[in-house]
Amino acid sequence: MTGREDLLLGFRLAVGGGRGSIVRLVLSAVGVGLAVAILLVGASAGTVMENRDQRVHAASPRHEPVPGVAPLNYSATKTDFRGQAIALVHLQPTGPASPIPPGVDRLPAPGEVFLSPKLEELVASDTSGLLRPRLPGKPVGIIDAAAVLNPNDLVAYVGTDELSGGIATYAFGSDPAYEKPFEQGILSLLLVGLFVLLTPVFIFVGTVSRLGGASRDRRLAALRLAGSSLTQLRRITAAESLVGAVSGLVAGTVLFLLFRGAVADFQVFRFGVYPKDLTPSWPLVALIVLVVPALTVATAWAAQRHTVVEPLGVVRETTPPQRRLWWRLLPIVAGIALIAPDLGVAGELGRIALIGGAVLLMLGIPALLPWLLERVVSRIKGGPPSFQLAIRRLRNDSGTPSRVVAGLCVVLAGAIALQSLLTGQAVLTAGYEDRTAGRATVHADGPVADRAVAAVRAVPGAAGFQSMRSMLVGASSAGYALTSFAVADCATIEAATTATGCRDGDVFTDTTSIQKGQSMKLVDNDKRERPWTVPVTPRPLEVKPSGLAEQLGVSFLATPAAVAGVDLAAASVTVSLRGTTGDPDFVELVRNSVAPYSGQVTVTSYNGQRASDEARMFDDARNILFGGALLVLLLAGVSLLVLAQEQVRERRRALGALSATGVPVRVIVRSLLWQNGIPLLLGIVVATATGIALAALGRRLFWDVLYVDWSAVGMLIAAAVAMVLLVTASTVPSVRSAVKAENLRTE
Repeated sequence: MTGREDLLLGFRLAVGGGRGSIVRLVLSAVGVGLAVAILLVGASAGTVMENRDQRVHAASPRHEPVPGVAPLNYSATKTDFRGQAIALVHLQPTGPASPIPPGVDRLPAPGEVFLSPKLEELVASDTSGLLRPRLPGKPVGIIDAAAVLNPNDLVAYVGTDELSGGIATYAFGSDPAYEKPFEQGILSLLLVGLFVLLTPVFIFVGTVSRLGGASRDRRLAALRLAGSSLTQLRRITAAESLVGAVSGLVAGTVLFLLFRGAVADFQVFRFGVYPKDLTPSWPLVALIVLVVPALTVATAWAAQRHTVVEPLGVVRETTPPQRRLWWRLLPIVAGIALIAPDLGVAGELGRIALIGGAVLLMLGIPALLPWLLERVVSRIKGGPPSFQLAIRRLRNDSGTPSRVVAGLCVVLAGAIALQSLLTGQAVLTAGYEDRTAGRATVHADGPVADRAVAAVRAVPGAAGFQSMRSMLVGASSAGYALTSFAVADCATIEAATTATGCRDGDVFTDTTSIQKGQSMKLVDNDKRERPWTVPVTPRPLEVKPSGLAEQLGVSFLATPAAVAGVDLAAASVTVSLRGTTGDPDFVELVRNSVAPYSGQVTVTSYNGQRASDEARMFDDARNILFGGALLVLLLAGVSLLVLAQEQVRERRRALGALSATGVPVRVIVRSLLWQNGIPLLLGIVVATATGIALAALGRRLFWDVLYVDWSAVGMLIAAAVAMVLLVTASTVPSVRSAVKAENLRTE
């Protein structure tokens, strides 16, 4: 037979071998297809970031003067509506040649607003009437969806003829601003998470390609009897594997396209993805098309490495190879060496070291686990019959179950490390939220401050007011350093600090260098300096956690009588208040009360909300990675199920012999449970230790204290254990069929 005929024969055996062949082909196509779909999504990451950077670049204002262009006064503010952030971009042209932001064909006139598609939907669906007053103008158009950074972003372009504090903009299309360190760090964590979630995919592809190994060996033995050579058998095996791989590529492409069509409503780490963004680069697509079939063929050939196919039957080598330890420790040592130095994440070198070190540490799990499992089972003795049967099986073949469990353990280790790192931010902000729950903070600048405060005080149910007027203060000599200075009544001072017995005329400071009679200079928002003399000996200042003084970073506090004669009209005003009516929309009423002063007044609420955008991003990242870990655990479970079913099918004669000698079916089922559970339990120990060690090494990204999210660790471990129980339960029908006496018959 020629090579072409060998390949055609392999194709016919894959699709024309009866119902069993069709079932194996469908399982292979579904398994490989799921893996291919995940790989195509991962291959689109570069396009997603590139398109996002282009949209950021197009929307970023340029402030360098351009000849012949009348500058556009530009001011971007933000408001929240029931936990959703709304960006209000105030635009004031200074001439007919003022630049136009992307997504609209003209600038909004005063009293007009352009809305992003999602904001227009939100306004139309709001039946409470609380959102409409927040928009300072009449909606006259929709911003082009392609110009909005994320599909679900809520953005409004607001036209105005009165804009104080705006930035002169001459064009749009500047380079994006420098990334913040925390964004770089969390991006590094997400890249590690992407590797963690993709690693088991390749293990799964290899496992699926082993489907029907016993049946394939019997067919190859028949072909060997018919005169086929060993080279021909390898070609036939490759052709059978390629049929499942190609079918999986087609199925995976279909799954990817279906997901791509619905991706506009999918939010990733506060970043939305447009369908056109989810386009894998062609080099990576070509690599996937080549690697997946090559991996299936290589795995099928590797499965026959210890199998001798002869005309009269199949002989398998029973002595497992002796595994060596030294090379398995190399990735672990290299990973620690990369992460241990404090290179930070602000530079490219630090991010590469972090990602590379984490990847190497987790690669050490699949390298170390087979050796560790072999050593453990070789030293176990005694136990019930089911346990002894499992140990005997694992001694004969510890590599196959350890490979499947290794992919699962990589997910566990990565998820534990990332969850622990991301939990730190949640822990740091949780106490802040608890201490400020139910309160809103209003900050106003400039001449509208007094009017904004009066509007807030008129909100129904508003109570518990704390108010501070803040400026900057410094010594009168040249070269002084400015620090925060605030004026507040005694009730506010005692609520925000540990001071007691406050009297009007007192002064408080956290430094001991300020004395009575010392000359100071107060600097307001207009950068005007006003002389002030400390009237009394300052009392020590100690702020309460999360109080108004801590929020403003105050170093000096003075009562109104202590600054008598100083003009405070241009000082910023910050007011903290709470609602007494129990209205869940109290904060929305506060925001509506200051809506006429949009751009000059901000309202912040910590009631059920994260204290900052950074913390929201950490929380989103935790949820996404946790969901991804559960998804890949499910994929690993499918892989383990395939392996369990295949082992039952291959050992049906051995299981039939056990049953014939009087071994109950329940003992055989329990042995399968031990056989699946022992590698998993060992892997959980290794994964937990690796995950916590990785978190301990990487905690310098954000803080110095190690936080371990034991609840997430417990949930992941419980999911893994439940998966093993379900896999074992699913094999019970196959075991009952395998222990029948007719399986002992032979031709």
